[in-house]
Amino acid sequence: MKVRQVLIFKSSVKTKDKKFFLMQLVKTHLPQIQDATVDLDDEDAIFRVETEECCIDYLTNFLQGHGIQVDFLDRFVVA
Repeated sequence: MKVRQVLIFKSSVKTKDKKFFLMQLVKTHLPQIQDATVDLDDEDAIFRVETEECCIDYLTNFLQGHGIQVDFLDRFVVA
């Protein structure tokens, strides 16, 4: 049984253009992510992902390959 979870990352995304690029990467290449947001008003540019299947290491490595640094902070299970 798959578990829906929310993954929280600190990100290197600081501009609207970079946020748009990140959201397009997620939409185009990561169908296992149901929802994603980036808070540009937060000093850590928090990147929040809702998924049932996405691996933290895979996501981190995939984004790093596209010039976006993310550091895992926390995971929550959604009931």
